[in-house]
Amino acid sequence: MNLFDRKDDHVFLDNHKLSQKSKFIIYLLFIGILTLVLLFGNLNTAPGIIMGSIMAVVTLLMPLIFGYTGLMVTLIYSIIGITAPFRFGIMQGDPYYFAIAVFILANFLGSTIIAVEVERNKKTQKILETLSVTDGLTEIYNHRYFQQRLDEEIARATRANRTLVLCMIDIDNFKMYNDSYGHYFGDEILRKTAGLIQNTTRKSDIACRYGGDEFAVILPDSGVGEVHFVMERLKEAFYSLRFSFPDCHVTRNLTLSVGFSIFPDLAENKDQLITQADAALYRAKYQGRNTIQLYQDT
Repeated sequence: MNLFDRKDDHVFLDNHKLSQKSKFIIYLLFIGILTLVLLFGNLNTAPGIIMGSIMAVVTLLMPLIFGYTGLMVTLIYSIIGITAPFRFGIMQGDPYYFAIAVFILANFLGSTIIAVEVERNKKTQKILETLSVTDGLTEIYNHRYFQQRLDEEIARATRANRTLVLCMIDIDNFKMYNDSYGHYFGDEILRKTAGLIQNTTRKSDIACRYGGDEFAVILPDSGVGEVHFVMERLKEAFYSLRFSFPDCHVTRNLTLSVGFSIFPDLAENKDQLITQADAALYRAKYQGRNTIQLYQDT
């Protein structure tokens, strides 16, 4: 699953798109007015020249700001805009108007180059943004993003007067398995476990690699019963996954331990939430592993 397929990750992007749409509509209306003036006005006058110059700048700005969408507007303008110079050129036999038509074509070619570069930069920027928040091994969110996102989710839960659950998940006996079979198979377990976590949690939940063989899952607006249900399902899926690993006595001991806490019911802030979830995880491992522990039970 792509990291940005998660529902809440689109909130900022949706707001950004709304802002872009507003700008686009304003530019579109502005271009429409200029086009009408150029079509029905006299281009060979000072106001006409000024309006044409403004139009040229605006049509270059469209692809610069909106990429291919802006280029389509520039294309439409170019097609419409050429008719006015040709109309005046044929009627008055003035080569000045034909020169304007050539200028409009050149302007469109420049706009095309700008649009291509803008779209290429957008793709590069998106890739860099994804890499900056992605764990290179498991391809889920990294620790840096976890810290940032937990701050955001706590603030959101506070505003909405809702709960927020933090689960810490650890692979039991992972070090023993890693030492027995090497990093290749150990890394494979981490990758598959990360995939299981993403597939068994909700789209609104945020799965991250916390470090080593430990994962963190942020579950907005969740209760104890719901967390137990999701984590039990995850443990069952992991149990089935073990049969795909090399068979030995160590593989049979691979299980998942889970500790979690709830904001604001138990934890008052981010640091407390992490500390409590970590303490609950430690308790789960201390009690024999392969268990799920809520902090208040410790």
